[in-house]
Amino acid sequence: MLDGGPLNGSGPRILYANLPIASLLGMEPGKSLRGLHLRDMAGNDRAGAAILGALREAATGGIAECEAQIQTFGSRGPVYCRWRVRALRNNMNRLLNFTLTVETVQNEFNAQTPSLTATTAANRVEDLDEQNERLRIENLAAIAQGVAHDVNNLLGPVTAQLSLMLPQFDKESELGQTLERVLAAVRRATQFTAQVVKVSKAGNSAKQPSDIAEIIRETVRLAQAGSNVQVRIHTPADLQPAMADPVKITQVLQNLVMNGIQAMPGGGFMDVEARTAEIREGQRTHLRPGLYVEVVVRDRGAGITPENRHRLFRENFTTKADGNGIGLTTCKRFIEEHEGVLQMESTVNVGTEFRFYLPVAARPVEMTQAPTASRPLRQGTGSVLIVDDEDQIRQVAAWILKRCGYTVHECTTGETAVTTYQQLTRSNHPLNLVLMDLTLKGGMSGMETSHEIWKFDPGARIIVSSGSLTGEGPRSFLDQGFFAILPKPYEAGELSESVYEAVMSGDLLAAA
Repeated sequence: MLDGGPLNGSGPRILYANLPIASLLGMEPGKSLRGLHLRDMAGNDRAGAAILGALREAATGGIAECEAQIQTFGSRGPVYCRWRVRALRNNMNRLLNFTLTVETVQNEFNAQTPSLTATTAANRVEDLDEQNERLRIENLAAIAQGVAHDVNNLLGPVTAQLSLMLPQFDKESELGQTLERVLAAVRRATQFTAQVVKVSKAGNSAKQPSDIAEIIRETVRLAQAGSNVQVRIHTPADLQPAMADPVKITQVLQNLVMNGIQAMPGGGFMDVEARTAEIREGQRTHLRPGLYVEVVVRDRGAGITPENRHRLFRENFTTKADGNGIGLTTCKRFIEEHEGVLQMESTVNVGTEFRFYLPVAARPVEMTQAPTASRPLRQGTGSVLIVDDEDQIRQVAAWILKRCGYTVHECTTGETAVTTYQQLTRSNHPLNLVLMDLTLKGGMSGMETSHEIWKFDPGARIIVSSGSLTGEGPRSFLDQGFFAILPKPYEAGELSESVYEAVMSGDLLAAA
């Protein structure tokens, strides 16, 4: 994703790049492209001119394409690729940013300088809608990832300090209970950012035994944030799991709940209910006999008029001035993909009720409970280097580790971190551990800094930490040589436990 910067010279700057593009460029996972100009990725001047031409075309027409070489950072050399560009504008028609999708083109010119051409996506009408939807989802995912990173960094110092203060007060006291409620709210905010990223990706995840009650709770928490409507949840403790794609069902619920909230501009109450229902032969013609999880979303809004009800699930129908009419169509399709049905009942000036059914899973879902109690601080000894350009996060982490008994050094850049590590080692005061933030502003990234430290000391123990460590991607960092992963925001006990285990493992290794 690019900013909406100038479309001449070096072009806009890169705001976000995912792991596949890093792999195509021959870069390690975690290496940051953020801040580079788009033209820095072009294989040569002609390629740069073609790419900027496509951006200018997208700025006026919405979507454009070109074929041009991309520059790699290894021995592979430039690679011939197709660049698809989409311009994103706000409701005032102001250009916000661009989203680029790059894929290699297999032809005889791949290792040579090609004759570059730019074509509009209008020449490919048959797949324009599909490209547009994919780019929209990718752009949303990129924005969500960036927002999650920044929000988690903001929550970091608050989470750590609250978890450190809480054990100092009697849990039964008024202050202790207040701090417990505040920390619980911060934990919910952390779960909220993770849910935003998960929903925005909207990939093709497989159906699995899913805890529908938990999906309802998390989705409602996300959908009603900032609204004047209170959504009441009714789910029995013995609700059976459904065989479902959690991401798609989350999207369905989010759409239905948001529709209900928008139908109640004056505020009020709406309900989301779930129960296990048995469908018998002939009871419902659209469902096979068996057990289902029945979910009901009920609002108390203006209702849907009789003349609009039969048009409700049509692709292009909407009663909203800024709507596109695809929300309920998508919901219906998702539920039918699960071998279920989506039904609607509505009364004008009374409200609307949506009801859908999902087959019960044949095997139970593995239920996981989020920790509700803070871990105690783990005391230890040793020398730790904290590398983080966020002052409050770095300072709070240093304060916690000093209280645990560690000698702490702090750095804000990768360059000073490498120098500090080398100087301490040469002065016979070696570090036991480095706590490394991935996204350092300017200069070397956290990944680059870690590799420089490993070049100097192959046995260096480094814990990677970031506000954007979500999903399955972080596991790749363990393969890169990091000792552990510590996502932000972390609590004081989590930090002290991770540092203690890393330092102790090094001591045991040295003793052996």
